[in-house]
Amino acid sequence: MTQRRTLCLLTATALLLLGAIAISSRGHADMVDMTGVEPWDGCGECHGLDGAGNHIKFPRLAGQKRVYIIKELFDFRAGRRRNDGGQMKQMATELNETDIPRVADWFASQTPPWPKLTIEAEPDMARARQLAMSGDAGIPACLSCHSEASLRLLDRAVDAPRLAGQRDYYIVKELNDFRDGRRGNDPDQMMSKIALRLTEADIVSLAVFLSQNPDMHDVVVP
Repeated sequence: MTQRRTLCLLTATALLLLGAIAISSRGHADMVDMTGVEPWDGCGECHGLDGAGNHIKFPRLAGQKRVYIIKELFDFRAGRRRNDGGQMKQMATELNETDIPRVADWFASQTPPWPKLTIEAEPDMARARQLAMSGDAGIPACLSCHSEASLRLLDRAVDAPRLAGQRDYYIVKELNDFRDGRRGNDPDQMMSKIALRLTEADIVSLAVFLSQNPDMHDVVVP
């Protein structure tokens, strides 16, 4: 009887302790005031609330195409894009589907200063202009998909991102990710095929040219 009573007392004590912990946890959660917190506030921890990004890792989201931001957030949620070590998948999953368009609207409307050059390598600007505006053998012009004024897009639904004014470091990173297979959420693997045809010098030159010419987003190309 003594052992049974002792076991019952220990069990009851454990249940009381678990209950107290649960109540304490709920009470702590109730103390977190989420008033005024917007869904893009969490994004701003890395990309900046103004969407300016930084030259270390995070891209500029300010002025990015709304439809592209929405697409990428859903791609991260679904695991179609996985080249970030899982951080963006977690962040995108925490956003509900009604918040994602609001996040896209916020960053698309931001207008911080355009980024300064951070790449130290000497670019071939003539080659970069050629690749961006007219392309080369087996390489379509970058701006034929990535310019808002591209004639090629008049009758096609292409959700290609804005590159003009994007951070040079990030353009290099993404082209290398496409080329090396770390990123593969491009339609029909188009960017992967193009990136394989670019040399290291081409990638650096394009990154500098596109980053430092934000007006290229509105240039008319065939």
